[in-house]
Amino acid sequence: MAKQTKMMYIHCLIALVIGIIIAVALPASNGLTAIGVRVVAILVPVLYLWLTVNTHWTSLLSLALLVCTTAMTPNQVWAGSMGHFVVITVMTYMLLNVCLTETGVINKIAMWFISRKFVQGRPMAFMAMFFASNIIIGFFVDNLSLAIIYIGIAEVLCKSIGLKKGDPFYTCIFMGTLWGNCLLSICSPIAHALPNILMGLAEPYGITITYAQWLAYGAIYAAIIFVIMMLVVRIWNPDTSAFKNYDIEKIKAENPPLKRDGKIASAVFIIVLIFVVVPQMVKTGPVLGYLNQLGVAVPAIFGVVALALLRADGKPVLNVPEAFKKVPWPPIVFAGVVSCFAVPLTSEATGINVWLGNILQPTIGSLPTGAVIVVLILLAILMTNFLSNTVTQTLFFSIGMVLLAGSSYSLGAFAVVIAVASGMASITPSAAVPSPLFFGPGHLTMKATLKYNLIFVVACFVVSAFLGMPLATLFIK
Repeated sequence: MAKQTKMMYIHCLIALVIGIIIAVALPASNGLTAIGVRVVAILVPVLYLWLTVNTHWTSLLSLALLVCTTAMTPNQVWAGSMGHFVVITVMTYMLLNVCLTETGVINKIAMWFISRKFVQGRPMAFMAMFFASNIIIGFFVDNLSLAIIYIGIAEVLCKSIGLKKGDPFYTCIFMGTLWGNCLLSICSPIAHALPNILMGLAEPYGITITYAQWLAYGAIYAAIIFVIMMLVVRIWNPDTSAFKNYDIEKIKAENPPLKRDGKIASAVFIIVLIFVVVPQMVKTGPVLGYLNQLGVAVPAIFGVVALALLRADGKPVLNVPEAFKKVPWPPIVFAGVVSCFAVPLTSEATGINVWLGNILQPTIGSLPTGAVIVVLILLAILMTNFLSNTVTQTLFFSIGMVLLAGSSYSLGAFAVVIAVASGMASITPSAAVPSPLFFGPGHLTMKATLKYNLIFVVACFVVSAFLGMPLATLFIK
């Protein structure tokens, strides 16, 4: 039996034992009901499996087990998970991402950034433009797709410069790319599962966070962290002497103009974004008010349909059946399942939120509210760099909702801030979904990046802890 398979069976057995112990030993008291005990006995082993095994078949199993607890009816579970708005939203935007990738739009934009004249002979300017393109494009593209695209671009660029794995300049380029990828999971809700999951988690608490609000906060936060990234790169100061081999004219020559399908895809995507963001910013008037009621998935669906109907060179701009094959389904399923668990966590029938409050209030809850938020941010950043950022976000959001329920702080603002903290995952190969793509092939190693990763993460903690809430409350009340 392969070692990996053996470890999977061991983790499954551990999860089973944990569930049995909780079901038998955890008393239905202190606000926790008998149904709540069953939910906790399912949720904790599922969290363990998500952290140690995977997030696809374990997620489907968790839905079946949730039905078995009777905390929700079968129809409520199916409607609240695979029928949740998070699933359709992330799926449709990922289809649009596939089209932008296949038609060369993303590659064209990336190449434009790094082929500006002022980049020639200036390695710091080159890295700044390359990292900026990664962040800007990433606002509209899911992290996994972006990582695959940018790792490919970075490999080609490094080869043209004459860099190889292990060179400090090579490592710095890939590290900055991963830092930008971490940012994108939290600063933009467009095609990113994390923000959409948190929006779903917030709904049962009566908290509504729009795309426009999240983007407004995320854009400013991303700009601040981008400056920090470049400061860390300057402190790193790798040997960039090989950059003399970088030829802008060659890059331009190898980057032809967009074809008709790329132009159509770009135009449709921009129109979709306008129909999503503008109605949320300007809610007055019958037309904009109506568009705002439609939500964020409907414009994306119309965009997908338009791209399927429009033709370029006799073919549809978006071949939907083929695009569906390229959509990463495990993150979509995971997003729906995590959103579904928000219901039993806040339900009176389970009493889990009351129980958590009674347990935590005498310890963390006794601190000033601002200190509670700082502690939760610190713990979230520590946890997310070793475990799943999605699980981290879900856990600390739920804890924060209990501890901050009676405070004057904006719970919506806290939700966004804790999501930001949960996305600062770059130190270990298990920290985020795209991380294995960087560490696995040897583009990055913990030994070569630990020092500068720690500097970056500490700086992110300072920004999140002391700037996060004031900044978030400007946009989310």
